[in-house]
Amino acid sequence: MGTNFEKQTDLSNRPTSKFWTNALMATAFIAVAFMATGCKEEVTPKAPPTKKLSEYPRNETLYIGGFEWAPPTTFNPLDPNPNFPIDGNVRLLYESLLTYNQLTGKLDPMLADSYTQTDSSITVHLDTNAKWNNGNPVTPDDVIYTFKIDSLLPTVHHDNWQHIKNVTDDGNNNITFHLAAERNPLIVLNAIAEASILPKSVFEPLVKSAKNGKNYSMEKIREFKNDSLPVVSGPYNLKSYSPDKIVLERSEYYWRNNKLNGQKPAPRFIIHAIYNSNDNFNNAMVRGELDISSIYLPRIWEKSKDSIRAWSREEPYQYPANITVLVAATQKEPFNNINFRRALAHAIDFEKIKARAVSNYTPTMQPGLILPFGAEKKYYSKEDADLYGYSYNTSKARKILKDAGYSWNKEGLLRDKKKKLVRNISIECPQGWTDWNEAINVIVESFAEIGITAVPKFVDYGTWNKNLRRGTFDLAMKTPPTDHSVASPWDRFNNLMNLTAYKPIGEESFANPGRFQDAQINKLLEKIPTITNEEELELAYRELNKRFMQTVPVFPVMYRPSTYYQFSTKHWTNYPTAENPYAPPNNLIVATGVTALWEIRPVEEPNNP
Repeated sequence: MGTNFEKQTDLSNRPTSKFWTNALMATAFIAVAFMATGCKEEVTPKAPPTKKLSEYPRNETLYIGGFEWAPPTTFNPLDPNPNFPIDGNVRLLYESLLTYNQLTGKLDPMLADSYTQTDSSITVHLDTNAKWNNGNPVTPDDVIYTFKIDSLLPTVHHDNWQHIKNVTDDGNNNITFHLAAERNPLIVLNAIAEASILPKSVFEPLVKSAKNGKNYSMEKIREFKNDSLPVVSGPYNLKSYSPDKIVLERSEYYWRNNKLNGQKPAPRFIIHAIYNSNDNFNNAMVRGELDISSIYLPRIWEKSKDSIRAWSREEPYQYPANITVLVAATQKEPFNNINFRRALAHAIDFEKIKARAVSNYTPTMQPGLILPFGAEKKYYSKEDADLYGYSYNTSKARKILKDAGYSWNKEGLLRDKKKKLVRNISIECPQGWTDWNEAINVIVESFAEIGITAVPKFVDYGTWNKNLRRGTFDLAMKTPPTDHSVASPWDRFNNLMNLTAYKPIGEESFANPGRFQDAQINKLLEKIPTITNEEELELAYRELNKRFMQTVPVFPVMYRPSTYYQFSTKHWTNYPTAENPYAPPNNLIVATGVTALWEIRPVEEPNNP
C-alpha cells in the first residue's frame, strides 16, 4: 500500500500548515548501564539509576484500543477503508456539522451551532468561530464542497444525493440542504450528523486531478494517504503511525476550547494500540497498558480488582443501543424459504448466547428489530411480538419445518421436500471477535437440535466485510448500523432490507447484504421518513416490525452497545458513567462522547512549569 512499515512516520504538531514536512524522525531512547563488580573492596559510590525517558508521559497520554486491527496504511477520508481516527464517526480530527447524543436522542452542535427543519429543507448555521488547524476559517464553501464530493465519487454517502436537490448558503453562514422530490429528511439529517467536513483547499485539487473525462479515478484518489499533518478542524492531529500504533497529538489552538472554559482536552497524546485479537486487547487492558477499550471484555464485574469497569456497575453493564443480527442470504437455498427461516428463529437459544457469549451484557431478547427500551420503546408493540414473533422453542421449530414439508432421516438430519438432505451451512464473522465467535458456536449447537449442520467460518475482517458487500455467504453476523443515530430505528431496517439497495450476488452493495426483497417493507421504508405525526409514525413502525417478524430476513441475536465501553482508572479518572452521565458512553472519541476528553483527569497530575 506504499507504506514502509520498517519506519515510523512522524509528524510535528504545529498551528499552521506552512511548515508541513514529510521527514521521518527516529525516536531516541537514552540507556545508561551500570556494571556491578560484586567485590567487597568496591568503595566508589554508585550513581542512582537513570529514570527512563518517554516521549509520551503516562499522565499526558490516553491509550485506547479496539477501533483498529491492522497496520495503518491511509488516513484519506475518501478512501473506502481509512484507518483510525478517520473511519466511523470518530471526531478527533475531522468534525461533523452536528453530532448525535444517544443519551438524549438529540443532535448536539459541533461545527454548526444550530439547525432548523421544514418539510422541504434543513438549514444549519455554521459556527463563525470554527477554524481549521492552519488558522483559516471553516467556511460554507468547505461544507458545500464536502457534500459535492459525495455526488461525484462512489463514496458510502453517494446515495444521499437521491434525497438532496442542492445545497446553498445565504452569505451569513446559513447552509440549506434542499430536499429532492424523493425526500427523506432522516437520511439527510443523518448525513449532516455523520459527514466529516473536509477542507476544500485540500480536496478540490485532489478530486480534479482524478478526473478522467466524465469519470473519476478512485485509484488516483486513494494514492493520497493524507498522513502528513492533515488540515483538520478537530482537537487532535496525526503525529505518527507504525504497524502497532497510531499516535495523535493535541492541537493547542483548537477552536472550541474557548467554548469549554478556555480549557484544552486533558490528554496531550492519544495513542491507539493495535492488536490482532480480542484477547490481546483485553490482556493489555488488564495490565494497565490501555485506558479505554471498545473490545468485548467478558465478566466485567470481576475486573474491578484490576481497576476496570464499564458504563454501569449493574447488569447489563453496557448501554444497549443496537441489535446484532445473523444475516441470511435470502436468495440462496435453503434460506429463500420463509418457513425455513422462521424455524431457524425458533431454534436459536438466546439465553445461552446471553450467558455464554456476552456475559449477560444484553437484556433478554424480544422479537423484532426495534429496541423495546429507551427512545425506541414507543415504537415497540408487545402485542404484535406475542402474535407474530419467535422465541427459543425447538418443538415449534420442528413443527414449522414438518408443516412445510421437511422431514428427518434416521440420523436425525433434516431433509427437504424432495427427501434430499439440507446442505451444510456456514456462519461467518471475523476471527478473533470472541463474543461473536462464541455466539456462533451456540447457534451451531442450536441448529443441530433440529437436524441442521452448521459450520463456523471465522475469517479475517476484510474477507468478512467483502463477503457481506457481495452477498457471498450463507449466514453472517452484522450490527446494522454500528452507530445509533437520529434515524434509528428506521436506518436499522433500511440497512438490512432496503430494496433500492438490492444488487445481484457478487456485485457490491453497502446495504441489504442478504439481498432481501419485500415490496410491503420497502413501501414502509419509503413512507416513514416523511411522517411528521407521532401517532401515525408509531403505527407505521408497528406495521414494519410486524412484517419483519413474519418474514424474518435476519435473526436478531443480541442487544449490544454502539461500541463496548470499558475503562481503567489506573492512570485516568472521572470517566462518564451511568452514575455520572455527563457524556454518552462513546469511548471519549465518537460523536458527542468526545466532550469527555475535557473532563477526565490523570491520576498523577502533569508537572507543568
